[in-house]
Amino acid sequence: MGAYRPEPPSSAVLHQESPLSPSPETAGSLRALCVWLPTFELRLELVRAPELDATSVALLSPGEGNRRTLWQVSERAAERGVRPGQLVSQAVALCPSLTLLEPDPTHYDAAHEAMVEALLELSPVVEPAGRGRIFVGMDGLDRLYGPPFRQVERALEILWGVLPPPLVAALRVGWAPGKFGAWAASAWAKPGKPVVIQERELPSFLASCPVSLLPEDPLMIQRLERLGVATLGQLAALPSAALVSQFGAAGKRAAAWASGERLDPVRPLHRPQPIRVSVDFPSPIGRTEALHGALDHLLEKALARPGRRGRSVRGVRLRGRLEGGGSWAVEAILREPSARREALAFPLRGKIALSPPPRAVEGLTVELFQFGPASTQAGFFRKEEEGRREREETELPQEVLPAALREAVRELKLKLGHSPLFRVVEVDPWSRIPERRYAFLSFDP
Repeated sequence: MGAYRPEPPSSAVLHQESPLSPSPETAGSLRALCVWLPTFELRLELVRAPELDATSVALLSPGEGNRRTLWQVSERAAERGVRPGQLVSQAVALCPSLTLLEPDPTHYDAAHEAMVEALLELSPVVEPAGRGRIFVGMDGLDRLYGPPFRQVERALEILWGVLPPPLVAALRVGWAPGKFGAWAASAWAKPGKPVVIQERELPSFLASCPVSLLPEDPLMIQRLERLGVATLGQLAALPSAALVSQFGAAGKRAAAWASGERLDPVRPLHRPQPIRVSVDFPSPIGRTEALHGALDHLLEKALARPGRRGRSVRGVRLRGRLEGGGSWAVEAILREPSARREALAFPLRGKIALSPPPRAVEGLTVELFQFGPASTQAGFFRKEEEGRREREETELPQEVLPAALREAVRELKLKLGHSPLFRVVEVDPWSRIPERRYAFLSFDP
């Protein structure tokens, strides 16, 4: 990244109040702290098995089929030419002594959640940005904890209470105006040596940072590097019109980040309490049909929970505890929130087919973690169609039945084996016997 490394400011500068203040349009905290632990998942595995720390280790990618690839690799493995994304066969050919580890997403999520909960003691404005990277809003904390370096020390003290010492020692911490500045500072920092960037230092600091730090499309980053734009300083020197013509709005955003003109605030975390339902099996199961049946059962129980009533579901996750240790997980984000079991189960079944559990499952957990607007029973007919039929006194032709009604009948047929609905048909309207005027016919569109 170049030879530039900012020295810690003097105590007089640290106590100086910055003119940054969030506007109503950018509600949040403009002073940001970024706590980042590279290869978070692999480091967690090495903490659980410290005897592997001196060997070549690689973590397998989660959610893949037969052709497994590598997700994260240790430094010793990287020295032997092993890289993330390689096929297992290629990696073993380069490093025969390579130790392969199955991922344990449940363990990783629990450790990340512990970090988030701990940092909420430091500031109420906490924004996770993926496992192992968390932004903390630091506005208004000067009087509580002192200057920025004291604030960083306080954050590390809090994390000592929830993370093993090797993980805390490996953290990279950056304090700067705006989330991008804090991210760049943490990427520039060394383990155990936080970097603090004041507002006036931000443009010169960003000028020496690589363009790969930009939170933009990797294809855009590759194009910039092929054009010889390696640093943010070189990017900021380019004409804004040229960047917009080449990359559109992304080019304008990148130029604003590179020059330090754009300061994105840390947004407070809004996390509705997830709904979790679990089941343990008397004996481990590995058949897909058994997993599907357990999934349907758990979804029914989760949707019936009082905390879910009145809300639709947008995100659903299925976790499995594997035989012999470890875990497996798949999740789905629905395009349209729903409160129907089948709508939630269908995408998860597809994920199970693409990435089945590597071993038999001892227990399953369904988690509803994202919620949509209030769910109500949707009408089968549009209001305008109902009004037109009332005015014209016409029947609804069977060939133009609404899709919602067809879907409801289909689900009833799957559950009961037949359609329990009937259609009223006029037979003999002038008959003196009421029972002869109309007849019921099976309704099976």
